[in-house]
Amino acid sequence: MRIADAQWIPATVHQTWEALHDPGVLQRCIPGCMRVERLSPSEYAFTVRSRVGGLEADYEGEILLSDVDAPHACTLAFEGKGRAAGLAIGTAQVNLSDKDNGTRVAYTVAGQVGGKLAEIGEPAVLKAAEKLVERFFAAFTDHAGSLPRLPPPPPPPAPPEKGLCHSRWSWAVVAAVILVLVAYHTFIV
Repeated sequence: MRIADAQWIPATVHQTWEALHDPGVLQRCIPGCMRVERLSPSEYAFTVRSRVGGLEADYEGEILLSDVDAPHACTLAFEGKGRAAGLAIGTAQVNLSDKDNGTRVAYTVAGQVGGKLAEIGEPAVLKAAEKLVERFFAAFTDHAGSLPRLPPPPPPPAPPEKGLCHSRWSWAVVAAVILVLVAYHTFIV
């Protein structure tokens, strides 16, 4: 199963990025979401109740972020297991860019299902997944539209340069070396 599309979000790139990584926002916007918990900066746990092809089940799972290029792109790996329904696993590539005074969120999701979900058939699962994505972005767009426009945060300060040429004591080292050489040639040679 594969879904690829793009959505326009009425918020700046950094605000969109922050909202997409906020467990509270995700819980409000993901249809049927009962819990989203950040386990680490790159790992989330979730519980979602979903109905696919007449089969309703609670799914517990995890999302792992990789290839993070904040606030522009990341890759997600996800896994959800439902006792009665089986499992859903996959990956998603998400890219954010400036567009028309807002943010373009482009995504490609590839997934597979097993257990009773697989018995329902890929067309029904794909249709349900597309509907969930559509409902998520409708809620997320409403949330993003309510955010006040904020300028992006300033870039982090550059790390101090290291090395002898950038040290305030470099002149003393050079002077000491010259004095040693002069003394050597004056008194020893």
